[in-house]
Amino acid sequence: MGAKRSRTAQAVAAQRAVLDRLGVIDEPYARRMLTPPMSAVASIAARLPGAARGRWVTLAGCAGAVQWFDAQIVAALDEGIDQVATIGAGYDTRAWRFARDGVRFFELDLVTTQADKIRRSPRPGPIFVTADLSTDRSIDVLHAGGLDASRPTMFVLEGLTMYLSAPILRRQLSELAAGSAGGSRLVADFYPPPASGTSRNRRQLRLQRLARIGSGEGLTLQVGRSDAAALLAESGWHVDDQVGFREAARRRVPPGSGLPVDAVNDEKTLIAAHLV
Repeated sequence: MGAKRSRTAQAVAAQRAVLDRLGVIDEPYARRMLTPPMSAVASIAARLPGAARGRWVTLAGCAGAVQWFDAQIVAALDEGIDQVATIGAGYDTRAWRFARDGVRFFELDLVTTQADKIRRSPRPGPIFVTADLSTDRSIDVLHAGGLDASRPTMFVLEGLTMYLSAPILRRQLSELAAGSAGGSRLVADFYPPPASGTSRNRRQLRLQRLARIGSGEGLTLQVGRSDAAALLAESGWHVDDQVGFREAARRRVPPGSGLPVDAVNDEKTLIAAHLV
């Protein structure tokens, strides 16, 4: 996933900052996570004419996905889960947005991206733990950082699975399942095969691949919805919900946003699962 600060994680934080400025999502912490150049890009994008929003397919998909993840996490907290562990956290801000008395947030990521994030983060914040998922067992690192194995946890894998190989992801998911309490939950998104979706979706995927050139963050795992669900099931997780990005955007992006929700790639998948 690269030895430098994650360029794609910065880009995702910039998208969230733009969506906050547009009033599409509530993300007051995203902008402070940005480098000065990325902050400037986000500010310019947020001031573009309203007509430009009709071409922002990536922003539309991001808005729907962020709010889907948010809803899943809030539901878990409302039902009494008091540990949230975000794996491959990047510049996620939910430890601040959803802070509650008695709830502990853990963030796991590569040391380079995490060190940069810590410099930008308000205090207090999550419990930061570092790991390289290609070699380390995320569940062991989280336990060493203080995660209570006897209590259910909400695991968040947002924007992560596509950067891991299938064997590594299956191993990590299986180890999370084996090392966690019953009632734990997991939410994740999956990138579709290159030939999926509409012609506009395929052009979008090609442009996104071009944007990653030189970042060291090329896509590895690209799977259809049924294969993604099967991978989770084979790893010990019981799938509760699976939905495409387009449907999530249609449900959750405000109709007056002007964003092209109907053009979002519905082959991109969001999955929620739990442990018995």
